[in-house]
Amino acid sequence: MSNQPYFYCHPFDKFKFLVEFRKQFTSDPHYTSSCLKDLEQIIEFIGRDTQINDLRWAAYLLATVLVETTSPKTEIHQVHGKILKSKAWVITMKPVTEFGRGAGRNYFLPVKVEKLSTGNVLVTEFDGDQFEIDSLSGKAVAKTPKATLGAVCNIKPNSSYVNNKGTENRYYGRGYTQLTWWSNYARASVALGMGLQLLLKPDLVLKPEIAYRLMSHGMRTGEGFANGHRFSDYFHGDITDYVNARRMVNGLNRAHEIAEIAKKFEKILIDSKVDLKCPEPA
Repeated sequence: MSNQPYFYCHPFDKFKFLVEFRKQFTSDPHYTSSCLKDLEQIIEFIGRDTQINDLRWAAYLLATVLVETTSPKTEIHQVHGKILKSKAWVITMKPVTEFGRGAGRNYFLPVKVEKLSTGNVLVTEFDGDQFEIDSLSGKAVAKTPKATLGAVCNIKPNSSYVNNKGTENRYYGRGYTQLTWWSNYARASVALGMGLQLLLKPDLVLKPEIAYRLMSHGMRTGEGFANGHRFSDYFHGDITDYVNARRMVNGLNRAHEIAEIAKKFEKILIDSKVDLKCPEPA
């Protein structure tokens, strides 16, 4: 008999999951039924992800998505014949863009990217600094003296940037967990076996399947946004630490709130298990 009670290897009963989710979350002031379709898609991703075989990992993934994708939505009301607009924060469970799109941060300004004949990519930043990105590793090599990553957001474009023929892109946060900085887009893209596609076309991160793969990979390996922290640091054997698991995404910001949400998802996942025999974990 397995000594890992959280081990699981099958897709979940989506109908049961959604029923239990509504029971747990309809009282949340940010809840709207429009999130259910996107939530169902994430459950499908988790069910197919052979690397996620611990219910606590799945619970923390879901809790992170719920919090990170709760975002402002414009609502239109008609009052006494007048059209009024208001913004409300709602649970979306879909990939979102960073609120403010990185305003005030050193990754806010656009950069230009140009695919080279070698398959590598040349990145030219707003201040003129240039880097060549290796297509196999995603690593950047400076091409201009004393080049530094990022640029102060209130500068004027350098002439090298203006005259560069590359495609202009911005690398603010996108996804279920916010992927930022062009260098992270490059490394994450290679890690997913996508070459430098995410560097060349950053909006691909808004595709649910790619956003999920990025989140799962980061939390399992500690790479990219996870800054060296990984699931196995917080969930193994009898150890369950939903609070400190927040270090994988954003320090301890809202850690206790997300931990309580993860506990709810853990219960929902247990109640939604399909009763089939799994092979014993290694």
